[in-house]
Amino acid sequence: MPTPSHIKTPGATAETDSSQKKPKNQKTNIMDPGLNSNFTNSSLDVESCMYSVATHIKFYRFVTNGILLNFLGCLGILGNIISMIILSRPQMRSSINYLLIGLALSDTLLIITSILLFGLPGIFPYSGFLFNYYYYVYAHIVPVVYPLGLMAQTASVYLTVTVSLERFVAVCHPLRARALCTYGRARAYVICIIIFSIAYNMPRLWESIIQKDFYEKMNVTVYCPRASNFRNNQLYMTIYTHWLYLIFLYLLPFMSLAFLNASIYTQVSR
Repeated sequence: MPTPSHIKTPGATAETDSSQKKPKNQKTNIMDPGLNSNFTNSSLDVESCMYSVATHIKFYRFVTNGILLNFLGCLGILGNIISMIILSRPQMRSSINYLLIGLALSDTLLIITSILLFGLPGIFPYSGFLFNYYYYVYAHIVPVVYPLGLMAQTASVYLTVTVSLERFVAVCHPLRARALCTYGRARAYVICIIIFSIAYNMPRLWESIIQKDFYEKMNVTVYCPRASNFRNNQLYMTIYTHWLYLIFLYLLPFMSLAFLNASIYTQVSR
């Protein structure tokens, strides 16, 4: 789903006790549940896989992401699946229903990526569960799931606009609706939106890298996603991440929806 506010490249975290100063060569004790042991890293700072935030922030993320997002996300996936089953019946075949199926599918994909990027990672830091997901699986899926989520977000936004455009034609230009609102045209709209969503978000594939650190007591290497140099480029951030995102994911869709729905309301009110 979009979602909505700008999605930053996610990263794994772990808690350190910053209230006490430690000797330079002393190993850092990590207080994550189940990890009350020594981690070693050449540079234990905000970029380390073992860096973390205060306990109350981890609890907040556990409640909002680990519980609420996962629970509501599962309900959303179930609801979208039911909608797609109903709308895909032969007697329900129409251009608007085809668009709604595409919208439900993109929303489902967005929910799944949100759970993988924010829901499941919100569980471990506070509860100690899902260690393998947090420090192994998560880092390796982010470079693919993160762009995929933004592609689904873009498709969902423009499919919503297309549904409103379809309703605008049906209400404000009913004589032309039979020619313009066809099943074939709806399929073409969906294909074009998918192609645009993929092309627009292709740069996201190079926004993250996988960083590794060593967990000494368990003698294992842990991994976490970090922003790449490409992502941190100031010109890229200013033009693509900020301005183009604002224009294509907020201003254009919002202005289009405002105009189309205002026109529909005006026509219905006459």
